[in-house]
Amino acid sequence: MAYTIERPSPCRVVVNSTIAPDQVREERAHILATVMRKAVVPGFRRGKAPRTMVERRYADDIRQETEEHLLRQTWQAVRESEKLRPATPFGVREVTWKDDGSLEFSGEFEVYPEVELPALDGFVPPPFDLAPTAEEIDRALAVLRDRQATWEPLEDVVVEEGMLVEAEVWGSFPGGEHESFHDERSLFVLGAGEVFPELEAAVRGHKPGEEVRAEREVDEGEGEASRRVVVSYRVVIKSVRRKRLPELDDDLATSLGLEGGLVALRERVEADLRLEKLRARHEQWRQALLAHLAQGRVLDLPETPVDEETRKEVLDFAHTLAQRGIDPEKAALDWNQVREEMRGRVETRMRAELLLDALAEAQGLTVSDAEVNREVQRQAARMGVPFAELRGNLSKSGGLGRVTAIMRREKAVEQVLRPFGEPEGA
Repeated sequence: MAYTIERPSPCRVVVNSTIAPDQVREERAHILATVMRKAVVPGFRRGKAPRTMVERRYADDIRQETEEHLLRQTWQAVRESEKLRPATPFGVREVTWKDDGSLEFSGEFEVYPEVELPALDGFVPPPFDLAPTAEEIDRALAVLRDRQATWEPLEDVVVEEGMLVEAEVWGSFPGGEHESFHDERSLFVLGAGEVFPELEAAVRGHKPGEEVRAEREVDEGEGEASRRVVVSYRVVIKSVRRKRLPELDDDLATSLGLEGGLVALRERVEADLRLEKLRARHEQWRQALLAHLAQGRVLDLPETPVDEETRKEVLDFAHTLAQRGIDPEKAALDWNQVREEMRGRVETRMRAELLLDALAEAQGLTVSDAEVNREVQRQAARMGVPFAELRGNLSKSGGLGRVTAIMRREKAVEQVLRPFGEPEGA
């Protein structure tokens, strides 16, 4: 077969091919022989009908199958000879059967770009101090105290910043734009931005049992359809609580299940901070490695995979909103902007994957089935599902291939970073 390759864009390939008459005849004869063995023709046993009758009865099927076989053979030859990495299936644009028995066709597909890597001997990751400072330890202890805080009920006190307010809220629309609403138990910390500023201002300085009112204006719609809607609130303050922080002492350590008192607690916090810093250093060094591999280049990407991944990201985001009780269709979001942000993330991720795939290939790295199974076992334990169930689901959905690819990339990163002090399996 003869073919020519065109590259209208870096990641798009157009193939024009002519298959000679003798090759077409050979493939057709092979298809015909297969059809004859299975052909059912009235008056004859299966596979015993004369050749001419089978050819007439199954002419369209033979022609179509011959065409498909020849297209697949050409597609395979192009992939192997040109050493391309397809990103999409081969899409046939035109097929023409010529009078001399030859077959001409054209088609196109998208490919991932070829990645040329720089030498790694010039790569040195940036310095990163793993030792937590005294200030960082103190801040972490303060956060820990805050998490262990209790809310102490108060009576006959006015609402102040930082207090936990329990209120019953009624809302209405004087203009009749929407239906009224009622929240029997609204909880918010004053000053934390958990409710609208107008509601915070209304309850500030008032006591439990008192009723206050507030109004806020909301812009709805866009352009000529925009309008200003007034929302009226009636709020009854039901209770007020003040946060009480535990003392930073041995008792706090004991309440957290630690022996050794405050000294042991500080040591645990310091160890946790060091682990966080190890993770942060790994990510910083990983990004530095990607920057070194890219050498300032922005890799071209095939459009179709980018579009498909972006669509998945947007759908996942909409699903997350729905799980939180937010109607994606009514959310005050610029979905075009959301889509562009998601697309940017997808492109960044795909470029990183291409660079690390090339690095792993250059290093000759592989991932064994045993390594994949250990990773799936860890994921199953984290998710609380049986290993066999998770592995089966991943196998059906193609997820095992994705797990293997991710592990191979991280192996490549680890191999480069380990001489600089990166622990194994970081």
